[in-house]
Amino acid sequence: MPLAKVADIYRDSYHIQQSRGRRQEPHERNPRRFQYSYLTTWALWCLYVVFQLKFLYSVQHEASDFLWRAWVAALIEVCLTISEFDFALNVALTLFCAPKRRARPRYKLIGSSGAAPTIDVFITCCNEPINIIIDTLAAAAAQEYPSHRFRVAVLDDGHDEKLREAVDTLSKALGQCGPKILYLSRRLNPGELSHFKAGNLQYGINETKRLGGSEFLASLDADMIVQPDWLAKLIPHLLLHDELALAIPPQCYYNIPDKDPFGQQAEFDFFFSIFEPLKDRVGATMCTGTGFVVRRSAIDEIGNWPLADTGEDYMCSITLSNAGWKIAFIQEDLQIGLGPDSLRSHVKQRMRWTDAGIEVHKALGFYLPPWRILKLTWPERIIGFLMAVRDFCPLLNVVALFVLPIALFPTESDEFRMINSQYDRTLLRVLFLAVRVSHKTNDIIVYGHVGVQRVINFQANDIWVAPYNAIRCIYSLLPSGTVKFAFEPTGTMVSKANERSAIRRTPLPYRLFSPDLAMYALYIIYASVPLALRIVAYTSIPSSARFFPFPGVIIKLLDCIMKMSVPIRYMLFPPTVPDREELLQVDSKGLRRPKRKGGNQHVERVLGDWFSWMDLAELCVIWYCDWR
Repeated sequence: MPLAKVADIYRDSYHIQQSRGRRQEPHERNPRRFQYSYLTTWALWCLYVVFQLKFLYSVQHEASDFLWRAWVAALIEVCLTISEFDFALNVALTLFCAPKRRARPRYKLIGSSGAAPTIDVFITCCNEPINIIIDTLAAAAAQEYPSHRFRVAVLDDGHDEKLREAVDTLSKALGQCGPKILYLSRRLNPGELSHFKAGNLQYGINETKRLGGSEFLASLDADMIVQPDWLAKLIPHLLLHDELALAIPPQCYYNIPDKDPFGQQAEFDFFFSIFEPLKDRVGATMCTGTGFVVRRSAIDEIGNWPLADTGEDYMCSITLSNAGWKIAFIQEDLQIGLGPDSLRSHVKQRMRWTDAGIEVHKALGFYLPPWRILKLTWPERIIGFLMAVRDFCPLLNVVALFVLPIALFPTESDEFRMINSQYDRTLLRVLFLAVRVSHKTNDIIVYGHVGVQRVINFQANDIWVAPYNAIRCIYSLLPSGTVKFAFEPTGTMVSKANERSAIRRTPLPYRLFSPDLAMYALYIIYASVPLALRIVAYTSIPSSARFFPFPGVIIKLLDCIMKMSVPIRYMLFPPTVPDREELLQVDSKGLRRPKRKGGNQHVERVLGDWFSWMDLAELCVIWYCDWR
């Protein structure tokens, strides 16, 4: 919808137009619905856990020889829910603590040839395809911003001479009509640590300062194509609010399959439509790595860009906040880029995110020692601590994946007969049903605008990526320097299977026969045998003896099997995504831009997105194992 003009603002020599027009997100239209939904869902879950443990304790003296299985199964059910509970607690904290104020207004700096502050725009790259970098560079140079007030620097850690030539060619083509374009490539001294993107940014900051520093800095990933008004819409927030150090917009992908099998865009849609706006209201916004604009004076105050092998964006956010600066999340779709386009690159990206989070958490003492982070607010500390807990959840998930099938393996068919006949479990059964219903209702309320099934695909990452992330967690606990990981940019990862290409896709046997998929197949067999035997046991014995204390545990195991099968199902029926060239179109200025404009536009509000055959399977298991 077109933006409705609200006011013209004049700050010093700058003319800024304030406007409105952003549609309200669901949590803004109905905040109480979100609050009550979260509160009811997780209060019921906590009550259910308490009644589980109380029930087990009450029958412990009657069946101590075999009840250990039920104890283990109940605790494993809790372990498998901790990651989701932690994330829900994080969202609930911001929902209840966020002050009731209107969303940030939209601003735009007026006058493409008028007064404007100076900006240095960095494009960090390291061996990404040249055509991708040049498309990003061309979009960054075509800003609706006075061309003499900003310059664009390509920071190339790949030392690519062909890229240098392509940058020079574009610079000459723009001539006097565009901003100054620089190609900068650092050379490390023997023994000097690279620090990857953080070191590259620090080099760019120092080098542009030597060439005549700007008032502000901006940065883009190599694949991130920005809108023409990117700078004009971000810079006014920093001009009007002196306490702000950095302004960051959301990210979006244009190469994700429609059904989003890994929940890649669903994660961003939820994060940037609900979680990050709420964090912005409690003053806990963090830099997400690309598309931001930051004051050079703020970076100078904290001693340049913080050096870290991973997590440089989050580390900078915390360092700025600890220095008393604020960070703003600007909810406008101003950039769109490429997401991981294969199973391998997706897993690698999530492993790198885990490394990044843990490196920052450890550096800050997990937000507990106050002397390290004196100026962080309590919401920032709590949110950071909860994020740290979630980053270590893969360890619990892997243990749970291994132990749960053992705990569910059936023994004598009448082992629970005495308990079943002597103890009334009606309240526990009703609580379990209430938890399932409230949980599903909460998913529809919270994730309906994103797509429930797409979010479920995203949540499945907690299980099927857990073995890889658990290894990273273990390595992080070792002494510093014990294990070194080579940095591999997502844009440089090439899948030999080419599973998303209709033309280059390799045959099915090649896609399936790999050590990674063998691991998933072995687990599915390992977990399916006790699940099948446990369900068969209900059929082979009298109804009075058909009993397992908590059918929720059986549902959890079924859920784990389905989530661990995601990579296999993906390789069996890979989605087809057009080549990048087909996803782009040439605009009126001759620039190549994605056909998709960004934002959460493609979710159909249909019943099939809210319910699936997996929900039906769970209902059948609940009825068959606990109510039949």
